[in-house]
Amino acid sequence: MSTGEPEPAPPHRAPAPARLARAAGVIAASTVASRGLGLIRDVLIAALFGATSAKSAFVIAYAVPFFVQRLFLGGVLSIVFIPAIADVLARGNADETRRVATSTLNMVLLIGCALAVLGILAAPLLVPVAAPGYLRTNPAVLTLAIAMTRVMFISMAFLALSGFVTGYLNAHHRFTVPALAPIVFNLVIIAGLAWLPHLAWRGEPLGIRGVAVSFLLGWAAQFAVQLPAARRAGLRWGASLDLRHPAIREMGRLAIPAMLGLAVIEINANVNRFFASFLPPLPGVDYVAVLDYAFTINQAPVGIFAVSLATALFPTMARHAAEGTAPLRATTSLGLRGVLFTMVPVMAAMLVLSEPLVRVVFQRGAFDPRATHAVALGVVGFAVGSVPYAAYYIVTRTFYALHDTRTPVRIGLYMIALNALANALFMRYLGHVGIALSTSLVALANVGWMLGVLRRRLGGIDGMAVAATGVRTGIAGAVLALVSLGTLKAVGRVVGPAGFSGAAIPLAAALAAGAAAYLGVCAILGVRELALLGSLTQRGRSRPRPAGSGEM
Repeated sequence: MSTGEPEPAPPHRAPAPARLARAAGVIAASTVASRGLGLIRDVLIAALFGATSAKSAFVIAYAVPFFVQRLFLGGVLSIVFIPAIADVLARGNADETRRVATSTLNMVLLIGCALAVLGILAAPLLVPVAAPGYLRTNPAVLTLAIAMTRVMFISMAFLALSGFVTGYLNAHHRFTVPALAPIVFNLVIIAGLAWLPHLAWRGEPLGIRGVAVSFLLGWAAQFAVQLPAARRAGLRWGASLDLRHPAIREMGRLAIPAMLGLAVIEINANVNRFFASFLPPLPGVDYVAVLDYAFTINQAPVGIFAVSLATALFPTMARHAAEGTAPLRATTSLGLRGVLFTMVPVMAAMLVLSEPLVRVVFQRGAFDPRATHAVALGVVGFAVGSVPYAAYYIVTRTFYALHDTRTPVRIGLYMIALNALANALFMRYLGHVGIALSTSLVALANVGWMLGVLRRRLGGIDGMAVAATGVRTGIAGAVLALVSLGTLKAVGRVVGPAGFSGAAIPLAAALAAGAAAYLGVCAILGVRELALLGSLTQRGRSRPRPAGSGEM
């Protein structure tokens, strides 16, 4: 960015359907790459620290600042900033666009710095509240978590700035650089993991604290790599802070309910950690770390499919909301059917292949078979909620397109209370599996309630088409589960259980056979959403466009 004379903002153009499909393809491809690198990152962390108390300390240190940042800045920007700046862009006034963008950027800077300072000072108070069970089971976890929490609060300021720049570029329908930025984030962390945990500090290795420093460097890089594209899109820094501008006031009006609405998943995850901290650890198995690994595996495909689809659809939803209920209803239905088509097979695969999946992904170094078994059980519990986790991103963005952030908040607050009650009950009988299962059931209740509200507000949600896709993909998912399980056992008898190949080859064969069976049954049953897969893969064969073309 520069303090020089601002250049005119580029003209705003609504995305054509072809450009929307290409944008979704770019986001999906970049997200796959980022998730792949994120998997390498998590594998390295698992090999170094396993599912031990050190990893649990990092999970807590990450979760507390992330929750605060998500609540006050990061996620809210993508919800309230994109519609606000899109409205200003539509009026074609470059000066007004710059004034709104500069004022928002300065608010992010001020709030981000304030949260970092307050978080550093309040860490000794916040961390024990987040995981009080360790006061009894292992107080050293909290001491280590407090030190890392202070580092992570600084990281969150960079994450907030990155979120602002991402929102600015998305509002200009430029998705490529924001989609690639997380790849840089993960590459920097992977590089840091190679040496920072082993770096001596005051006579001893940094250990898990080196992971916290690596994340700090990663988020700083994610912010910096987007700045040139934002500058080309017209972003300039200035000293102005116009809190009276109608767009800024509208963002402020929507921000407060959006804070809790978007943070429902994170709040529930913190509820899970709260209860998991009371579970007595076993050698090499600390249940806060176990649930974090299990949730990470479950959320990876959600990020690839649901978040990519919701991110690409949201600007269109915001425009359709102004045109009437029918276009918005059709877009929401498309998103829900896309979620069913992509996430039902994921759920089926995780239910029957969790143990070999965790073994192949994580079991090496400090991550031993005891951790594998515990994490696999958690994966099963979370897998039950795969579809509602993904549908949540589509449904909430429909509400946000309608400028309604209150309804998801109102429903979400009930769900948080329900999750806490369910955790306390299920944990008593099922341990950490009960915590994962209760979260899945609450996610289902949450999405079901919101869909009921949307159905009344939009005059329906194309329920027959959604239900038809659900039934057909459910049948195909059941076939996938049977074929995958049969293939796993058959190949396992040939290959043998020893070594990495003894798990990887049967797993790969089971996934390939299951995927082929799923797509085949979907084709036989006439699942229309097969065309969605085709439209996304078309992006790979499209001719690349020059950077700065304004189309993505």
